[in-house]
Amino acid sequence: MLDVLSLSIPFFALIFLGLGARFISFCDENGAKLLSQFAFFVALPPFMFINIAKSDAREILNWGFVWRYEAGTIIVFLLSVVIGRFFFRLTRSETGIFGLNSVYPNYGYMGVPLAILAFGEAAALPMALILLADTVVLLGMTSIFVSKEGQGGLDVIWQIARTMVRNPLMISVVGGLVFSASGLAMPLVADRFINMLAGAAAPVALFALGATLYGQPIRSAMAELNTLTFIKLLVHPWLIAFLFLFFPGQDNLWVKVAIVSSCLPVAANVFMLSHVYGAYTGRTASTIFLSTMVATLTVPIILYLVFLL
Repeated sequence: MLDVLSLSIPFFALIFLGLGARFISFCDENGAKLLSQFAFFVALPPFMFINIAKSDAREILNWGFVWRYEAGTIIVFLLSVVIGRFFFRLTRSETGIFGLNSVYPNYGYMGVPLAILAFGEAAALPMALILLADTVVLLGMTSIFVSKEGQGGLDVIWQIARTMVRNPLMISVVGGLVFSASGLAMPLVADRFINMLAGAAAPVALFALGATLYGQPIRSAMAELNTLTFIKLLVHPWLIAFLFLFFPGQDNLWVKVAIVSSCLPVAANVFMLSHVYGAYTGRTASTIFLSTMVATLTVPIILYLVFLL
């Protein structure tokens, strides 16, 4: 337990440090956005690239890992859609974003740093595979619900492709895999430069997350917010754990990474997608904040249980 606390306390302390910085007006909203952009576009991609480049690219072709993880994710997504439609009377577009809130974890600002800090460089490859598979599956399913009348399958595919090409983490994953497969050695100057940027990824990303979350309102729809937080932080990881443990055959480290990834709070990207589609925007912002705060308690507990596997 001490190992988990020594990892999780500094991790979440950086998030609260960002919140505190906003609270005392050390940085304003524009400063928080700038830090967030630096983390997402400048620091996190090299962090992901350098760890994947050290891995064996052939291991990425792990279809058994993909179907277990995505089967659990799809089940939770569809369950959330049903809850949103029949219990909360949401519109079709709102149910799509509601479902996305329930299964889209915060890979960038939390998942990648936490997995690598907890399990080492080998965790980068399963995280990369989750990122790739989730992007295709979740954006595809969400697009089905938020697409306008008459919008065809090619339009949905184009939206997914455009989102993937614009995602710096996705670009870094593909670049890392290509470099790993090439067998080339990283030049010393480039290696030091990339590692310097990568070193800033975890602290800046977590600080920026806290600073960005400050001031997000907890709106009146508490039943919806609590439901989403419960599903995302508890139902999703427990179902993922069940599928991997009930259907064995995966490397133990990959199983641990899958469970930890699924127990993370809602990603900030969901808010951006809700804004693009014009559905469930305010409650998505509130869910991101609430799930991140509650995750300070649930993630260390699940991380402790994962270490026992």
